[in-house]
Amino acid sequence: MCRVKRYIVLIILPFALMISTWASAQTIDFPIPPNNPKQLFYLQRPANTNTLIYELNIDNGVINKLDPIHVYWINYAGNGKTEELNNMQRKYAYGIKATEVSENVFECYLVAYKKLLLTVEEGDDKQFHAYVTVNEKKMIIKRIWLQVKGGSLFKPRIDYVELKGIDILTGSAIEERIKL
Repeated sequence: MCRVKRYIVLIILPFALMISTWASAQTIDFPIPPNNPKQLFYLQRPANTNTLIYELNIDNGVINKLDPIHVYWINYAGNGKTEELNNMQRKYAYGIKATEVSENVFECYLVAYKKLLLTVEEGDDKQFHAYVTVNEKKMIIKRIWLQVKGGSLFKPRIDYVELKGIDILTGSAIEERIKL
């Protein structure tokens, strides 16, 4: 009987740990990345506190026209250091495609969700921002939250995308949710 109990524990324990990890991820306080003048916005999701940073790829005041947005991780769940995206993450999940449509104005989209069109351009404050229009409201994006609900590692099922930023008409904080 003792062997049977050990066998059941060995089978059930990994599932219990997964459920416990998932439940704790629902209550995690997610960090706000440090101030970075090149940062356009950041992206988080419930898997862990690791955060994706989307920043303007600029050197000596000149935007890299072929690759205007640099995307990388801050590994908060580990050592807190930055890490580059791997090839798979860049091509299929968190990378960004950008096309220059006029001088220093770029139309962009996340490779995993092409329906969300972003525009990166210089604002009235002489800083570059990522803009999006949702529900007929134009906003400067500061944070994107992806609410994942099941699926698999390579094909997660995203329940909704939440955008937080600044309403360009009023200057006030705004939050818009896109149900997928």
